[in-house]
Parts: sequence; structure tokens; C-alpha cells
Amino acid sequence: MTIDSVHAPFPEGDRLFSLDETERLESIRQCQIALDAAEELDNRIVVIHLIQPYGIPEGGVRNKMIEQGRRSVSVLTAYAGGRGVKLALENGQERNYDQVLASLLAEFNDAHIGFCYDSGHENVQGTCFKILEQFGHRLQTVHLHDNLGSDTHMLPYEGTIDWERFRKIFHGLDYSGNLVLEADIKHSQFQDPTIFLSEARKRAERLLQHPFEDNKSQNQT
Repeated sequence: MTIDSVHAPFPEGDRLFSLDETERLESIRQCQIALDAAEELDNRIVVIHLIQPYGIPEGGVRNKMIEQGRRSVSVLTAYAGGRGVKLALENGQERNYDQVLASLLAEFNDAHIGFCYDSGHENVQGTCFKILEQFGHRLQTVHLHDNLGSDTHMLPYEGTIDWERFRKIFHGLDYSGNLVLEADIKHSQFQDPTIFLSEARKRAERLLQHPFEDNKSQNQT
């Protein structure tokens, strides 16, 4: 068994943008522990969330939080680089969250800083697959799951995401990493764990199959 990536602690590591300096520094420490774990496990990727909580209005408070977050990401970027670990910034469930993601990816363009694509988060916004196409060239890992418009972490093909379109975009990227399903049995139609895992494997294999193979199979029949 290999480990693809380490997710920074939640919610302890999600306070990188906090105006409470004690809370922010503790969040940095938690993320650094995750980076240490990634170095030890040789999986080389740590995924972090950005500005939390959602729904903070535009204005002075939000701007101060973004500056705090930029400082935090700068510290973690240097820490990751010193350990040969990649740092992947994950997209969110709101447009203004992803605006922060875009600005940070533009500022921190080192090779070891990149993008974690979360399909369920983007589907909550109803914008699939704009952010994947925008930042696919920085893709380091993926969190793939489906939903009906809220973040319920269903298996692919159980919700409203157009997975056939995803396959066309995904296989057009220069991405050589793993395909990670971030699905949960809780909201799935498959409540038996054995069946759930079997379906997860089938659906992952479907996503990994290049669309070219579909055309080849149709021509052979």
C-alpha cells in the first residue's frame, strides 16, 4: 500500500487566515506536522484548505484575513521546500474562496506549490470544470467525489457531475499523479461496505480509462 497524500488537520489546520495570531500560528504548526509526516512517508504531497469560514463579506476584515493567509502560505511554502514536499492548495465551495486560491497560485509559483482539485467542491458552485481547466497545469493531486449540489461526498456517477466530460478534460492534462476518490458511504446508495468498495473501484477504473479507448471499443464492435 502506498499513501498518495496527507491532508492537513481539519479544522485545526484550517485557521491559516485567522486574525487571532495565536490561532493562526497553531494552524501553521499543525500544517507543518502534516508536512513532516509527508516527508517521513515519502508521499510528498500535503493538501491544505484556505480562507475559512465561508461567507466573509468583501471589505477590511476579509482583506486583513487574506494578508494573514498569504503570510501563512509563505511560511508553509518555505517549510515544504526545505523537506522536498509538495504543497497542494485545494479549491473551495464558493467563488470568493477560489479567487483567493487563484491569487495565491499566481504569487507562489514554485514547482513544489500547486493545486488539489476537489470535484465535489466545484459542483457545489455549479461551475464544473472551469477551475480544473484553469489550473490543471498545476495539478498535484485530486479529491474526486460526486454530489447533488451540497458537499455529500458520494461516489462518481451518483450525483450531478458530468463525469464523461471530466474524463475528456482530465485525460487532456499533463498529469501523472494518482486518482483519489474522497467518497463516503454515508450518502451513497451502496450501504453495504463490500458493494461500496467494489463500486468505488469500478468507477475509478472508468475514470482512468482514456476516452480514446471508448472510441476504439465502439469501432471494434
